[in-house]
Amino acid sequence: MHERLVYLLQQVSRAVASEQEYGELLELIRTDRSGETENIIHAFHRLSPGDSAPYSPEEMETLFAAILRTDRESLKASDIPVKPIRQVRFGWWAAAAIIICLCSGAYFLLRSNQKPPQQAVANGPVNDALPGRNGAILTLSDGHKVLLDSMTNGVIATQGNMEVKLQNGAVRYNKVAEAAATSTIAYNTMSTPKGRQYQLVLPDGSKVWLNAASSITYPTAFSGNDRKVTITGEAYFEVTNNKTRPFRVKANDMEVEVLGTHFNINSYSDEGSIKTTLLEGSVKVTNGSQPVFLRPGQQAQSAARINVVSNPDIEQVMAWKNGLFNFEGADVKTVLRQLGRWYDVDVVFEGNIPDRKFGGEMSMDLNLSQVLKSLEKIEVKFRIEGKKLIVTP
Repeated sequence: MHERLVYLLQQVSRAVASEQEYGELLELIRTDRSGETENIIHAFHRLSPGDSAPYSPEEMETLFAAILRTDRESLKASDIPVKPIRQVRFGWWAAAAIIICLCSGAYFLLRSNQKPPQQAVANGPVNDALPGRNGAILTLSDGHKVLLDSMTNGVIATQGNMEVKLQNGAVRYNKVAEAAATSTIAYNTMSTPKGRQYQLVLPDGSKVWLNAASSITYPTAFSGNDRKVTITGEAYFEVTNNKTRPFRVKANDMEVEVLGTHFNINSYSDEGSIKTTLLEGSVKVTNGSQPVFLRPGQQAQSAARINVVSNPDIEQVMAWKNGLFNFEGADVKTVLRQLGRWYDVDVVFEGNIPDRKFGGEMSMDLNLSQVLKSLEKIEVKFRIEGKKLIVTP
């Protein structure tokens, strides 16, 4: 629930939340009795006005005043203490109060008055790009597409004898009846556009995290002697152990076979090789040549042949799943490929870009301009023109 609350608060702070998301957030805050107020406060601080906030301090003051004037009874009903706005500007009650007010219609006024975010990048003010968020498209076996970005918890489809359910930001499959002997295998595909990530729990209980610009195709019920899925882009797997039915992941010409383990596959077509990094258990990697077996902490790099790296930077490999960019030792083009996928921009190189290496890590919650500002220390300049990120020496 905590992750969902943080996500919904981020949606509100970026002024991109749907009415369904506002309603869901209000309901989660009203019914939460876990005492995780610190987590809510931390997430709500994202709403405080800053360089990229859609609401000005004056708008926030006006909104709070309206809350105290019109929604005091609603706050009491929610067991949230009402305090003078000048004494406590941000907190648990404010998080709930702003959502109550937004849900009642007040947010339309603020959204209609908001200005496009502007940031000082390189030599002057330019258009900015917001960070990616939770979202995906689920393509059902009949070709019907379900946009998951703003859907609330509940059943979203039925596939054969399986119920497709959205629960706390992840798609899950639950069996509702025994499959008929003559039933055909149905396949679903979850795809994340640029600027989106999503989670999936497969019919066998295995968990999958999809990075931006990625996809996974899988049966709605595993049958036969193995469990096989196909991916593009990048995905992290936590596979449920089943010694009698191996789990196979196909990415282009490479296949990874496991019984039960944790591993990450980066198979973006513009990265030069497919990288399989093992965190726990064991895997067998093949690409038509001699198979390679990995131990935890090893990485297989598959191109024309498979090369095993014994000491990859695991923190860097897993940074995306942990909400971070890790640019340690990465060159300019590697860094900008990541930014292009996460911020949904097309990267254009003008001139000869110097071969420079980066270091460190930063949050993926930052606006693109904030990330670029920290990268200006090297001899490269950036400017944003609409959906293009232009890089010059």
